Amino acid sequence: MAQPWAMSKYRQIGFLMEAGQDVDPNEYLTNSSRIESLLRGGVDYTDKKKRYWVDEHGRDCFAIYARGLNITNSDRPVYWQCDGNEMARVVKTRWLEVRGSFWTMNLSPNVPYKVAFKLKMATSSSTIRGQPVNLKLSLPDGTYQERQANLPVSHDSWGELEVGRFPMTAQNVGKMEFAMEQLFGRWRDGLIIKSVEIKAA
Repeated sequence: MAQPWAMSKYRQIGFLMEAGQDVDPNEYLTNSSRIESLLRGGVDYTDKKKRYWVDEHGRDCFAIYARGLNITNSDRPVYWQCDGNEMARVVKTRWLEVRGSFWTMNLSPNVPYKVAFKLKMATSSSTIRGQPVNLKLSLPDGTYQERQANLPVSHDSWGELEVGRFPMTAQNVGKMEFAMEQLFGRWRDGLIIKSVEIKAA
């Protein structure tokens, strides 16, 4: 019977293969340094909607890029613009609604995780900077988290806006859903969404 560490390695190699990497399931035995480099550096899936990596403690982490999220009106350039770097920028909006989902069986068992949007402002004069938004997280075990937080103000670096946290237990195996939404009193602009990260807390 395979040891737990071996099963974990096979699982991680499976994620690399799913992301389109040319690796052999037994390669960690013969070329572990290349596999470790891929796992630590992270790989983008071929559809450019998701990224997978392993943190310094060997725990599975994922990012869902903006193009993998459901953004209301993102198909209308008058409201949103998307670029080749998998980011989405608000041109103007009064109703901000960004939703997504993730199957948690891909996460490391018995690890506490957090879900967070990775965001920044387009410029220092972005009118959406610092505005409050509602954040929601629905978990497979039937629990629901909701909180309010302010959008970042910086345009120089990416900031995290935490949606919620959960333990990766047997009860939480299934589909997780998350959202960020807000109705503004006037037109707002300048928010850039890079991704939603699901990583060990």
